[in-house]
Amino acid sequence: MAGRALVLMLACAARSTVRGGGGAPARIGGVLRARARVRLGPPSRAAPPRVVPLRTALGAYDALLLDQFGVLHDGRVAYAGATSAMRELQRLARKRIVVLSNSSKRRIETVNRLHALGLGMCTWLDGSASVADGVPLISVVTSGDIVWKELRARMRAPPPEPAPAPTPAPAREGPADPFAIAGGACIVYGNGDDDDEYVSSAGCEPADVERAHFILARGLFEVRTGRGPDGAVPFDARAHGDELLVAAHARGLPMIVANPDLVRPDGRDSPMPGVIAARYERMGGDVRYVGKPHALVYAVAAAQLRDEGVPPARVVAVGDSMEHDVLGARRAGLDAILITGGVHAAELGVRQGVAETPSAERLAAFLERYPADEWPTHVCAGFVLD
Repeated sequence: MAGRALVLMLACAARSTVRGGGGAPARIGGVLRARARVRLGPPSRAAPPRVVPLRTALGAYDALLLDQFGVLHDGRVAYAGATSAMRELQRLARKRIVVLSNSSKRRIETVNRLHALGLGMCTWLDGSASVADGVPLISVVTSGDIVWKELRARMRAPPPEPAPAPTPAPAREGPADPFAIAGGACIVYGNGDDDDEYVSSAGCEPADVERAHFILARGLFEVRTGRGPDGAVPFDARAHGDELLVAAHARGLPMIVANPDLVRPDGRDSPMPGVIAARYERMGGDVRYVGKPHALVYAVAAAQLRDEGVPPARVVAVGDSMEHDVLGARRAGLDAILITGGVHAAELGVRQGVAETPSAERLAAFLERYPADEWPTHVCAGFVLD
């Protein structure tokens, strides 16, 4: 029953997007039905937006879908002003914050990272957070957590009842249910950190291409086909980016992508799972993306806010990536704030992690590379309230 409901909700989510899409758990049907009425159109401005103070941009909103890498921190240190901005938004302005991340890990990893960097006040691990004080808790939604929960639910659920085959959809749109898999055996493109525990705790099992039911793309540091230290080898572009994908495609294995990113948010030259997903897609492989800019993560986050009485018109997405944060928000019918000191900093002629304002000419030239209906609603130099 739950599986059928999810398929229906995913179909609603697909209708609410312009390109691509995803799905959502059954409990967020109300959010998705509301999204279906949204029509994506060009912003009501003749020229690209200019940089405005963050405090000004946030004035019309009650809730933020907040990116972390490139907005709050670089993975090692918090950006100047980000900690005080988070504190003020929570305790003074009473803004509701949902950290929305393409991390392929469980959400507890993001919560722990925020705490370690001094950005974790008012999360559910913070004992000082008080509902009685009226301060809303910061919540965290990661693409990796959504994938883990869905896989775990499927592995625990009884086999679905036979159903008539659906009408085939265009290949690029993917299946109505991205988690429709034949079993739990999977080839893991991993981050080299917690892959074994992540997969086994979800009820799945690493497997070679002959036994696998699907591919799980979490990173490109190792490829895991078994458990324990001997079950993984370092990623090799030829062996795993060509030969293994060809063999997987020959068997018709779907690929579930727990992080669609193509480049690291900190700008370092290291592989990301979106790269291998794009390669498999070019082969004609069945690729199922979970994460920004695709619909499912926005539907999950919006469900939390709607349960608390925050309508979509009072929600803004804040991020540093045009291809993920801004595009995903626009597809979901949400306003968006682009932070210039993130992944696009070099293109805009500013330093990463510093609230420097790019020139109006350089910003306009940068935004003109994108269709007007993919422009952000606002542009801010950094996540600072000074």
